[in-house]
This record gives sequence, structure tokens and C-alpha cells, in this order.
Amino acid sequence: LKAHCFACHGEADELAGELDVRLVRHLQRGGDSGPAVVPGQRDKSSLYLKLKSGEMPPDGKRGLNAEEIELVGRWIDAGAQTKRPEPARYTEEL
Repeated sequence: LKAHCFACHGEADELAGELDVRLVRHLQRGGDSGPAVVPGQRDKSSLYLKLKSGEMPPDGKRGLNAEEIELVGRWIDAGAQTKRPEPARYTEEL
């Protein structure tokens, strides 16, 4: 997601669709369209559905390939867990 989504949904001064993809808790909260990730349910997760349909990224920008999209789907189905606890606030490393 960092390579394909952060420019509009993480690093921009104004987040597209009010969606921040930098932390799982923000993906679960979602943006203008509601939750982007519903842990355990890829078919109810707008992030996965928009990636799979080719709707995201918009404007013909290079998106994730089929294998990467499937990986996102499996991650969501497995509960959308992180390897380490998420930080309480952002740091410059993100």
C-alpha cells in the first residue's frame, strides 16, 4: 500500500476521500465511503473491492498486480493484523 496508495491516502496534506491507509486502525475507521477494511471479510472491505475492480488507484496510475491484490485479500481474511503494535501517533519514519 505504501508504494501505491500513500501519495493520496497518507502523505498528502489533504487525504483523498478522507482515507488514511498508514495504520490498520485508520483503514478500519475508513473515510468518506466508510470502513476500508473489515477484518475477516475481504468481500465487505472497500479497499480490497476497489483494488480488485481496478477502481484504485485512479486515473490509469499503476496499481497492484493480481498477486498483490490477492495478498491484501488474504491479509484481510486473516484479520488484518500487524506484526508489531501500531504507534500511538505518526513519526517521520512512516
